[in-house]
Amino acid sequence: MDRYRTQQQQQQRERTPPVAAPPPRSGSGSGWSGGGGWGSSSGSGWGQRRTGGYGPGGWYGGWRPPGWAYGSRPSFGLWDGLFLWFLLDNLSRPGYADWFHNHQGDPGYAEWRAEAERRAQDDPDLRRRLDDLDTRLRAQEDRPRDPNYLPPDIPRDVAQATPETPSSPAGSDGGSGGGWGTLILLIVLVGGMVVAVTVLRRRSSGSRSGGSAMTRSPWSTAAGIVKAKATGASYEPSLFRVGMTLTPDPTPFLLGGGAIKATAPEGAGSMVSVEAVGTLTGGGVTLHRLYLPGGSGFYQLHLGAGGAPDECRWFSMLDEVHPTDNDEWGFWLDPGDGMIGYPQFQTKDGKLYGRQWSPGASRIAPVTFDETLTDHRGSRTRRVTAMLYAAPTGAADPAPRTEYVLVAAVEDGGEAWVEVRAGIDVNPASLSLS
Repeated sequence: MDRYRTQQQQQQRERTPPVAAPPPRSGSGSGWSGGGGWGSSSGSGWGQRRTGGYGPGGWYGGWRPPGWAYGSRPSFGLWDGLFLWFLLDNLSRPGYADWFHNHQGDPGYAEWRAEAERRAQDDPDLRRRLDDLDTRLRAQEDRPRDPNYLPPDIPRDVAQATPETPSSPAGSDGGSGGGWGTLILLIVLVGGMVVAVTVLRRRSSGSRSGGSAMTRSPWSTAAGIVKAKATGASYEPSLFRVGMTLTPDPTPFLLGGGAIKATAPEGAGSMVSVEAVGTLTGGGVTLHRLYLPGGSGFYQLHLGAGGAPDECRWFSMLDEVHPTDNDEWGFWLDPGDGMIGYPQFQTKDGKLYGRQWSPGASRIAPVTFDETLTDHRGSRTRRVTAMLYAAPTGAADPAPRTEYVLVAAVEDGGEAWVEVRAGIDVNPASLSLS
């Protein structure tokens, strides 16, 4: 897969024409809405392909900066301002979130973040991007930091601001007062960053050590969700824990029968323990997965307003493919006609499923998620490049009316493969979350 990606990057550089700095995108909506599931064919959501990266047309390579990136300062400390906004708008690209982790103590980052927070007060899309960044930073906070780190595809002369010739202000004695002011400002900023990082570490440590997986009963958790709904408090995703118990309902699988490909979880109808918990971030959204023992599948949940689960789907394995060369990876991921992102997906029995995320008549880029996967061994991060498809089951009510096919290229450590999973909608209340 690494060889295939290198080949694609080389081909992209060869065919990317020079471009002028583009105008800002109109609006700031993320496109994360619409009927029939998440996603939209308009705005800056999943239906829009981005071609960021270094190339003949400049380091943005055709990237269209969002409205919240315009009117900003040209630089923040050592760093070019446009470079920082570009990283934020493309966090799912390899190494981009890592830059923020490695430079959290940098005064330039502190200056940029202060401006970003100010702008986010009036821009919900920017607020979501910053929250996504914070989620990624919390997942990496225990890793060592390299103050010289840069993403692999961005040269240092692009990332760093152009040096300016200092000049003494009129009426000053050589600018010594300004120098002391700058020094004091830097001290305050660095001190603030130290305090912020300390608070984040304490919060993260508290959430990891807060309670055993077996100390909460199903009734106490259900009561907590009801209380959150009644009081307006947010449901905390930290309640998704390795070892937590839930009770899969076999009813929809019995009603679906041969009309669905999704198979019921092992032990459906009885209490089972969650083997691993995944948190996926990408496309301006966060999803949560509860993996059941035996590799039978996972529940994928989205948390709505107030933090309560507003959508839940069960996915079981339909097929697993291990491509062996560039041509086979191209079959799945080619930017022109790769199957992951194609308008329709056909399963081996000949049934066609239409693209659920951003329906349309031409291929779009799949969604790239970074998944933090936690099990009894600890946590690790892997990459999931996915697209969701759907089709009617044709079964009579109250059987499931829609079946989904989730196709994803998974990169985990030194391995990469393609998963094809079948899924159905599940009422999250039926899980008896504990």
